[in-house]
Amino acid sequence: MTTPVRDHAGPAPARTAGGAGATDRSTPRRSFRPEVQALRALAVGMVVLFHLWPGRVPGGYVGVDVFFVISGFLITGHLLREAEATGRVRLGRFWARRARRLLPAAYLVLAATVVATLLLAPHSLWQQWFRETLGATLYVENWVLAADAVDYLAADADPSPVQHYWSLSTEEQFYLVWPLLVVAAAAVAARTGRTTRRTTGVLLAVATLASFAASLWLTATDPAPAYFATTTRAWQFGAGALLALWLARPGRRPVGDGVRVAASWAGLAVLVACALGYDAGTPFPGTAAIAPVLATVVVIAAGTPSGRLSPAGLFAWRPVPYAAEISYSLYLWHWPAIVILPFALGHEAGLLERAVLLVGVVLLADLNKRFVEDPARFSRRWDLHRTGRALSLTVAGAAALALVAGGGLAVAKHRVQGQEELAASIVADEPACLGAASMDPEQACDNPELDDVVVPAPEAVSQDVAEPTDCFVDSDESALEDCTFGPVDDDDVPHVVLVGDSHARAMMPAFREMVDQGRISLSVQLKSSCAWSAGPTDADGERARTCERWKDQLEPWLERQAPRTDAVVTTGYLDYLSGDAAEQADDLAEAWEPVADAGVPIVALSDNPQHDQEPSLCLDRTLRNGPEQCGVTEKQAFPDAQVYEDAVAEVPGASYVDLTELYCQDGTCPAVIGGVNVYRDTHHLTATYTRTMTPYAARPRGPAAPPTPPAPPPAAPICFFTLF
Repeated sequence: MTTPVRDHAGPAPARTAGGAGATDRSTPRRSFRPEVQALRALAVGMVVLFHLWPGRVPGGYVGVDVFFVISGFLITGHLLREAEATGRVRLGRFWARRARRLLPAAYLVLAATVVATLLLAPHSLWQQWFRETLGATLYVENWVLAADAVDYLAADADPSPVQHYWSLSTEEQFYLVWPLLVVAAAAVAARTGRTTRRTTGVLLAVATLASFAASLWLTATDPAPAYFATTTRAWQFGAGALLALWLARPGRRPVGDGVRVAASWAGLAVLVACALGYDAGTPFPGTAAIAPVLATVVVIAAGTPSGRLSPAGLFAWRPVPYAAEISYSLYLWHWPAIVILPFALGHEAGLLERAVLLVGVVLLADLNKRFVEDPARFSRRWDLHRTGRALSLTVAGAAALALVAGGGLAVAKHRVQGQEELAASIVADEPACLGAASMDPEQACDNPELDDVVVPAPEAVSQDVAEPTDCFVDSDESALEDCTFGPVDDDDVPHVVLVGDSHARAMMPAFREMVDQGRISLSVQLKSSCAWSAGPTDADGERARTCERWKDQLEPWLERQAPRTDAVVTTGYLDYLSGDAAEQADDLAEAWEPVADAGVPIVALSDNPQHDQEPSLCLDRTLRNGPEQCGVTEKQAFPDAQVYEDAVAEVPGASYVDLTELYCQDGTCPAVIGGVNVYRDTHHLTATYTRTMTPYAARPRGPAAPPTPPAPPPAAPICFFTLF
């Protein structure tokens, strides 16, 4: 999977109303809270720097926690004051006010992103980007990303320019549900005779604790979707909400300035420490989120104390309130600019270009604040202050933007379908030198008619996977899926078992072709992120646990199949094997030995080549000038080429098949071979290319290898098995 790209919550551009019912000097009742503005400025600064220079501020994503706590604090205080003053909460008015403050600027950025997608983005990204734009428009982007995090085909997708809307989606869902809890608490209070504040506190405490428990559990068991799920984030809003209730309680004793000064500085220091000390490997949110959440709570509770050592001077320093004022617009614009800039430049942005980008998005955020945010919030033009008008315009704007994004998604899908049909027709015609045939080291092959052909096309390549998909165990599952093809009980047909992870799955089309030709029968045991090794996988959380459970079942299953198995073929993604190269080879050999001891030959295939960047994106940009620049060197493609060969040397009866000659020539591994797009992503082969490898993957290797004999008739042994 892709571990997720970590973004921050959009800082709501609301005026920072004070804590409900604050009565002492530590939390005076006022319409402006410098400490909240300072937190906004700090959070947005950490996140922007994290996105621009992730190596410098590797934990800057904790800004999401800061903004969620602030939102819970401010909104709960407002709702509670209204409920206590009037006995009710006017939900329509509340939602209309939030719509005026958030949606015009958010929808403007989405519209600009759609235009940039059409003008600058490669066609291969249209489907993903328009799909996420639709999710962002409807404020369900966090759930779109949570689903993608557990989707095998989508987990490795590059971030879209609207991915940061996941946090806004979470926040909008909070704005939708949280007032209903306050209304429910007020209703219960009226029926039971209890105070609204106490009843609200009990209800919110229960919801907060339930969300916190869900966060701990899901972060430990399935961290990828846990990062985006509203259920795992609600407790952070709840922490701010409970703080608002605590500060508003009557008769609360004031706290001295000395304690508040120390608390404020300590909270700020913890936030900075988290931003610098956390990184992409930190399980999040889970227990790691406790520190930034509590630090934010402490800073808000401390208020803005007076005194010579007080942080009040820092809070009042002009760049701080300015950054807070433009934080929402800065949040909206900075991420699309970062994602789209390389496509505009034609290369990755360097240090100077990123610095210029930072200045540009600050200026853009300032203009957005002046001419979009403020007029939408405060102007009485078009009767935006009226609840019905604001909500109706919100629905109309969402519908229009959703129609555009949905139309773009439909066009992208239509293009992909057309390319898939074109690819199928070209492959069905079996032109000379197609795919791996052009790499045959024993017979030079060149077909000029394929020079301008790329199948599948870059926009369709991500879906070019081995079928059937139900033979592949997902990352969150551990039960064996015994898929068998061909006449297993025919003694004249060798029976092969293919074992491994998604890299082994990539070889399935070649083996299925052999089955269709009557050359073998086949069983497969394949699981995502789980190579056949005795060592632990470097995958995190539930992926690692399900991998171990799956492997525990795999060994006895293979031993039971031994009497009818002529060979076990395996390969796997070396990056997911723990330890150095020597340890990886030892762990592979340890897993294979029981099967080899049972008399079953083991055949290890060289691992898939890998690229640093998506070959399909490069091809999308360069097809007009030729795809040659989209290849990599053989050394880059196979950084750990010796691991499987070393493992084979430790296991009697094991053999190694090096397929490098089918991927690379003269030290270069091209992205397009014989008119076929080789890579589905940075390290998975397309099913189309693997299918063209069938006659050559089965060929014996070695300097003394004889010429390839003609294809044998059905039911005859194939030359692949002369290796055993």
